[in-house]
Amino acid sequence: MPAATLEPDHMEEPENKRSKDKTSTFFEHLEELRARIFRVLIYVCLAMGVGFWIEPYFYESLTNLLRSQETKLPQGSIFAFQNITEPFFFKLKVSFILGLMIAMPLIMREIWGFISPALTPRERRTAALLAPFSAFLFAIGVGLGYFIMPAALRFFVGFLDEYQGTVLMQNPGQYIFFVVRMMLAFGLGFQLPIVMMFLAKVGLMTPEVMWRSWRYALVAIAAAAALITPSGDAFSMMAIGAPMSILYFLSIFFVARIAKQRKLEGK
Repeated sequence: MPAATLEPDHMEEPENKRSKDKTSTFFEHLEELRARIFRVLIYVCLAMGVGFWIEPYFYESLTNLLRSQETKLPQGSIFAFQNITEPFFFKLKVSFILGLMIAMPLIMREIWGFISPALTPRERRTAALLAPFSAFLFAIGVGLGYFIMPAALRFFVGFLDEYQGTVLMQNPGQYIFFVVRMMLAFGLGFQLPIVMMFLAKVGLMTPEVMWRSWRYALVAIAAAAALITPSGDAFSMMAIGAPMSILYFLSIFFVARIAKQRKLEGK
């Protein structure tokens, strides 16, 4: 009888201990997440100070795209704020965007430090290989977006010719954020090879499937271009859809190499 009465307590002890361990681990993760979020906020605030200082140069470089002679703005067109408080909040918003861009490497480091312990060694190696390539493609996409921006602006300004005697009074905030969204759209669009390579790494994509589905892929790319471009006009869609289509066929080459590597590892 004494042995029978002690047996349930003896069996429940490990379960209670495991439950306490899980609870403590959960709160440890929350504490680590809180600490990393706090550090990210510090990074952004410090980088925002730098962004506040370089904001005039950033503003000038983007507005010069519209003011250039190639754009052919009507005579008398100007940038104009609508109220007295708008310049202050505009500078804060642009400084915040610049701060995010400057602090992004440190932010990604904190994100990686939080999620990497939950990944397998193979997944960590895959991420370590794809991350630099992803950053490179994103920079190329943003650069291409900036490069074709004069042509895009010339396309929109061309419609002013239909209204004789009109001038453009452009709100600086709307213009700057439009240009930034366009460049970010190009940067995101250039992540297509990374997505395909990741799917190939986890065994969800093969070069044979990509070749067979290229027609559907081009339709999906056209839909994605319409979604990520801020204006949704035909020119912007074609400007980002054409490079994405080229990148899709280029991705087949990388996916084929990954599939070959997986077969060798399997053998």
